[in-house]
Amino acid sequence: MKTLSGPGAVRRLRLALALILLVLPAGSPCEATAAPESRLGDTVIGEDSVWQGTVRVDGVAVVARRATLTIEPGTTVLFSKLDRNRDGIGDGELRVLGGLDARGTAAAPITFRSAEKNPAAMDWSYVLLFTSGRKNLIRHCVFENAFTGLQVHFSTAEVDGSTFRHNREGLRFGRSHLTVRNSLFTDNDLGVRFTRMEGPTVLAGNRISGNRIGVLLVPSGQNITDFFEPDRGEKVWNTGRLTITGNDISGNSWYNLALGEKQVWDLDARNNWWGSTEPEAIRGTVFDRRRDPALGEVLVEPFLTAPPTGPFPPASPAADASPTR
Repeated sequence: MKTLSGPGAVRRLRLALALILLVLPAGSPCEATAAPESRLGDTVIGEDSVWQGTVRVDGVAVVARRATLTIEPGTTVLFSKLDRNRDGIGDGELRVLGGLDARGTAAAPITFRSAEKNPAAMDWSYVLLFTSGRKNLIRHCVFENAFTGLQVHFSTAEVDGSTFRHNREGLRFGRSHLTVRNSLFTDNDLGVRFTRMEGPTVLAGNRISGNRIGVLLVPSGQNITDFFEPDRGEKVWNTGRLTITGNDISGNSWYNLALGEKQVWDLDARNNWWGSTEPEAIRGTVFDRRRDPALGEVLVEPFLTAPPTGPFPPASPAADASPTR
């Protein structure tokens, strides 16, 4: 067997490699290239699919009942500003009737935001989980520039380590089986808005700060009834109650927590941090029966005597995330 040896052989090998590199076409596998941007108009995703890189949505993308959409860590989902009905709210939307698996990482979060050069709240509508028959996973995601970053109705979801900022509403939910932990709600008009006190729904270990109103409970006008599994099984699904505990709900400009008109039921919000250890100061940041006798009472005592330490996502992006068009 012949082998390469000696200075002459090495020089000939280097020359051969140089000639090969000269004749390789541009864009060959040896050359690193950026992943292209995917673009979708109004579309129905009818089978299991994966999004990665940059995905631009021009309209409404619907994940059908039998499909699961998986979004890879580091993916950016951009929503173009389209206002077809001229109501001032962008129509861009990701509507999930099937399943959503959006598990980013702390180092490579998944971002949902406006595609506009000068983004603003309400540039797009929301990510909506509606009558989803799957367990939806949302971890280390960022929601920006939406009417509502995430809405959950008649669905099951786990949200962890996520950020909701620069939206009209960060999170809205109604009747759902929902857990939200270790997440940040800041610089929204409303941090968290909900309409039902059925569950099981848990808000625990979150920071809700720097919004106009941190948490708002408004009545839905629906009767409290059993709701069965989304797959139409006979197992009662909405057992349990709403739990709000171990959160930092402080530093919101109007109220840390408010009851909406005709909300006559009391709300248990004990064991949270409200920015003070003085009961009267805490109650001054809450809108309930003390300000409007027609409302219920927000129960705040006992309360935490120091803010929880998280872990929370960073308040600002680690790098420039300015939208592009």
